[in-house]
Amino acid sequence: MKTTAQVKVDQPETEWVDPRTNPEQAHAEIAALLESTQSEYPTIALPPDDLVNLPGGLVRNGQLYNTATVKELTGEDEEALSRASQSLNMFHFIDRLLKRGVVQIGDLPVSETENLLDQLLIGDREQLILGVRRSTYGEDLDLEDWKCPLCGNEATLSMQLSDIPTVELKNPEEDQTFEVKLRKGSKARVRLANGSDQVAIYDKKKELTQAERETILLSRCVLTITNAAGVEMSMEAFPSMSLGMSMPDRHSVLRELENRQPGPKYNQLEYKCEACGKDVKLSVGIGDLFLDIRWF
Repeated sequence: MKTTAQVKVDQPETEWVDPRTNPEQAHAEIAALLESTQSEYPTIALPPDDLVNLPGGLVRNGQLYNTATVKELTGEDEEALSRASQSLNMFHFIDRLLKRGVVQIGDLPVSETENLLDQLLIGDREQLILGVRRSTYGEDLDLEDWKCPLCGNEATLSMQLSDIPTVELKNPEEDQTFEVKLRKGSKARVRLANGSDQVAIYDKKKELTQAERETILLSRCVLTITNAAGVEMSMEAFPSMSLGMSMPDRHSVLRELENRQPGPKYNQLEYKCEACGKDVKLSVGIGDLFLDIRWF
């Protein structure tokens, strides 16, 4: 039969002070006791607003870097972003926003940050946009003049950035490249799109069609195609191969590129309309995140 031992704690002998006769000394002793008691417990600090966890991460020299440091945007940054907006290219604006708001990737040199941003997955870049927004404006987000697509009711929706669902790579070192089965026994080895791919697609002098953008993306992200006979062909060596792919094969790869990309899913939010009582899909855009920037 187990017994529980009572542990006696020696306390220093002190003379009791009657608070009715000496309230000042009694209050001082109570305050000292509370202070000494609180010091026995560790203080749990909240994570800093400037630290962002990357859902994919950057693999460099065999090491994974999955955090980044961001900062609050200032008036100087706003002027730079205003100049970038004059290009009327939203992705050029986003690229400038990241380069102004992201300070460091992991513990890598700050001087390399701009170049490293181009190497980050698109989903990581979008997570950093949320981080810059949180550091600048806080966690709360209001969607003004929202209109229910089912009943037409107008409302202002209040939410938090943490409500935006985020997908993370389970194994960042391995999941950034993958295989896609194609028709007629062929297969493609593909890598997830990064910042440099995004810039290459949209940083063009002339306006491109969606199909032309998809061709550029495929020529950059498809590494090799292996036919049914086992012959492997390099897309990097022959980028025109993206034009020779069948339409079903092209879209099979494009779907996998979209579905496998980690990061915030801005178009997977749901809201229950108070007017009609139905669940409605809604999405968040760059204009909703940065209300003071009304150029888009």
